[in-house]
Amino acid sequence: MVMGESDIGQIREIYELLGDELSKNIFSNRLMYSLTGDMQFVRNVVCSIDKGKEFYERLKANTQVKVIFGAGSVGKRLVRVYNDIKFEGFVDNYGAGQIYKQLPVISVQSLKEKYQEALIIISTKQCHEEILEQLLREGFRKENIINIGMEYEKLGHLQYFDLPKLEERKELKEVFVDGGCFDGNSSLDFYQWCLAPGGYVYAWEPDAENRRKCKRILDENGIKYELIPKGLWSEAKELKFEMDGSSSRISEIADISIQVDSIDRVIQEPVTCIKMDIEGAEYQGILGAKEMISRFKPKLAVCVYHKPEDIWELPQLIHRINSEYEFYLRHYSFGDVETVLYAL
Repeated sequence: MVMGESDIGQIREIYELLGDELSKNIFSNRLMYSLTGDMQFVRNVVCSIDKGKEFYERLKANTQVKVIFGAGSVGKRLVRVYNDIKFEGFVDNYGAGQIYKQLPVISVQSLKEKYQEALIIISTKQCHEEILEQLLREGFRKENIINIGMEYEKLGHLQYFDLPKLEERKELKEVFVDGGCFDGNSSLDFYQWCLAPGGYVYAWEPDAENRRKCKRILDENGIKYELIPKGLWSEAKELKFEMDGSSSRISEIADISIQVDSIDRVIQEPVTCIKMDIEGAEYQGILGAKEMISRFKPKLAVCVYHKPEDIWELPQLIHRINSEYEFYLRHYSFGDVETVLYAL
């Protein structure tokens, strides 16, 4: 990526607005990753969290054969990010026989026969407990298993609400915009953070299946909410949309269309907290909340990893809208995703 003088000026300005050294460290490394594509900078970001540093140091120091249980997106991301580690392959209950980056996908039975004493990294987030139990039943030793799926689950509940500075800005009645609510867990985490019943949620989700999941979890937990069947954007219009579960996104080559709209148009009361994880549409989503951000300075938690330029363009946009914000960065994964910008 080639940068102009204006980009460099923006980067220097944003760096000075970061509120602590950890944020500056994450910013510098994400910036270098955006510019070079070198995974070393991602590994530096991962090591900004204690569990991430512990995981990487264990991989580096360990001499055992290393395999990843789960040949899905998280497992493949581990191979890409930790390209300085030799992995023997993947283990998967359903995908045996496949190949990814010259790495074979084998069955649990083959793992027992070939690599009984391997270091096994459980990468799947959905059923990590069941996989751990399966491996223990098959005779693998617990000390040879790293359950990254469990750690991802823990990080997922910390994401958006763990920054200590947020506590200083907590209000009696929190009004939360959950931009890209997916299954509703972020709204539930918000409700637990704000000490219900003093909270209200505007949950934005264009995917009908995701909305059903979200509605169920919000109803089951007695959360006060409005579920908005639209995508977040800068204006009201119709856009092409690619359905992909938690990674559904705006796409010009998609086959279906959705309605999108802006926070400023749809929500008629001041909001106190906005979260955006909208798969690359964050810039447009912020533009669509320009009046809300300018007038009421809500707390913001915005993902800054979907596009290389997000790491400097999104804080710069927020700063242009309201120059009173101070910025913080935190990371919530063992890979190149889930870096969050807090604006307070």
